[in-house]
Amino acid sequence: IGRVVSPILKPIGFADWRVATALISGFTAKEAVVSTLSVLLNTSMAALGPALSSLFTPLSAISFLVFTLLYTPCVAAVSTIKKELNSSIGTVGIVIMQCVIAWLAAFVFYQIGGLLI
Repeated sequence: IGRVVSPILKPIGFADWRVATALISGFTAKEAVVSTLSVLLNTSMAALGPALSSLFTPLSAISFLVFTLLYTPCVAAVSTIKKELNSSIGTVGIVIMQCVIAWLAAFVFYQIGGLLI
């Protein structure tokens, strides 16, 4: 699934399948993104920082943070949204909207940042 999703992430600076897979696992909890990256890079949490430099440039790392902070919250929050809206279609719409807004914000940041560097 990560390999299928990764081309969508290329315009925002990170097209590696491992990053896409980590973002997918982030739907369960945002904390899972970091641990998934650690597992996929076959490194300990203590050595994760240097290992991440193989996946990200400084600009793409900030773009990744922008995306991660804005894309859909964890499953628990999504279930609360569903309960409050009392609509599965509305909930899916909100999740899609949040992902699109996150992608657009990361895209604008990455593209403008690329022009300034």
